[in-house]
Amino acid sequence: MIDDRFTLPTPGPPATVSFPPVSRTSLPNGLGIWSVAHASVPVVSCALVLNRGTAGDPPDRPGLASLVASLAIESAGQRDAIALADALARMGAHLDVQPAADVTVISLQTLTRHLPAALDVLSDIVRRPQFTSEDFARVRELRLSRLRQASRVASTMADRALIAGVFGDHPYGHGALGTTRSVEQIGIDDVRAWWTRAWSPAGATFVAAGDVDAGTVGAEVARVFGDWEAGDGTGEPGNGGAGGTLGAEPARLPETARSGDGARVLVVHRPGAAQAELRVGQLGPSRRTPDYHALVTLNALLGGQFTSRINRNLREGRAITYGARTGFEMRRAGGLFSCDASVQADAAHVAAQEVLRECAIIAEPDAVGRDELDRAQASLTRGYVRHFETAGQLTRALVDLATYRLPDDTFDRFVPAIGALNPADIARAAGTTLRPADCTIVVVTDLDRHREPLRTLGRDVVEVQIEF
Repeated sequence: MIDDRFTLPTPGPPATVSFPPVSRTSLPNGLGIWSVAHASVPVVSCALVLNRGTAGDPPDRPGLASLVASLAIESAGQRDAIALADALARMGAHLDVQPAADVTVISLQTLTRHLPAALDVLSDIVRRPQFTSEDFARVRELRLSRLRQASRVASTMADRALIAGVFGDHPYGHGALGTTRSVEQIGIDDVRAWWTRAWSPAGATFVAAGDVDAGTVGAEVARVFGDWEAGDGTGEPGNGGAGGTLGAEPARLPETARSGDGARVLVVHRPGAAQAELRVGQLGPSRRTPDYHALVTLNALLGGQFTSRINRNLREGRAITYGARTGFEMRRAGGLFSCDASVQADAAHVAAQEVLRECAIIAEPDAVGRDELDRAQASLTRGYVRHFETAGQLTRALVDLATYRLPDDTFDRFVPAIGALNPADIARAAGTTLRPADCTIVVVTDLDRHREPLRTLGRDVVEVQIEF
């Protein structure tokens, strides 16, 4: 009996996911309607996935898409900002607008009995934003203030330098907030023109999950969006997902391509910096890559968790950082693999060298042992089912399906696909995806003090100016 207290329980097999069936229909204007029944609590979570995001910003107006999103929720229909907030509060509703690279997502959660009234408010925000000059001046000034603040944060400097260095002139290569210069050039007419063009039912998808049936969702969405006219957006009208698994064709973006900044060290000079911000990154695959499960597991082994190789190396082995992490950011037309860390200023070159070395080692045959892989697989699969417990979580899953045009069994296949991987699969995925020699290295540091150590990496050290 005493011994049992010191014996860890044997974990059972990971729970499999059986994603609930998705009901689909569409409106004549091209808006797809997807819903999932989830009657555990009287709540409905929904989201409108618009088929344009920050990657659609005009080349001379970065930040326009996110500025439009911020303005749309200031005042809409007959309500100013205060009246809009009051209307949502009376319904116990929560509204959020997230402009991502590929899409803009307007999400709403409310009690089931308030769904019709909540959708009235959502419809006003989407279809009848006021875009007043007063709101525009206030929101633009707030945006400029955010950019001034961001320009003083080392981690933000590093992030901007990395995406610019990796993506170059590709639409993914700029920050969502834009720059001070571009925001100052944006006028209220630019905002209205973008909204007319990009906030369109053509190719958009409305998703909902909660204590409501598909018929009610379809009828309420038709009531508030049925006469919404398509602008000149990029989606194809009339194929918003009825009867299919994918929905309308997404907005077209060019495939990502190397920018030419690989194999260089890009340094943002920050005089007197006591520590360095380090980024190591390269182009990665899109979300629809067939190697998705192998890459997710590879990331868990390499730097996606506290016990991963890079963090153990830099934090425990060398004591030059509190933490380092890696991640694959997978989008429609490509993606980014990166490692982020704040490190001792005089050890930035060592940290970069070790990150590249770990990326190379993990691609070698027999580099990953069965026990290490088992632990990584368990960390990914044993808690996976928890991602689908609430209406809000189900809605976020539907947003992913709509954004990346993924098949309905995407989440059902995750646990068995991760569990079926072997060490050779990880080595193959690493060998075909990771390219340490081509990685862009970004360091935010005092260049006057640390130029020579950075040169030991064997790459050109180039000072770059980051525009905010």
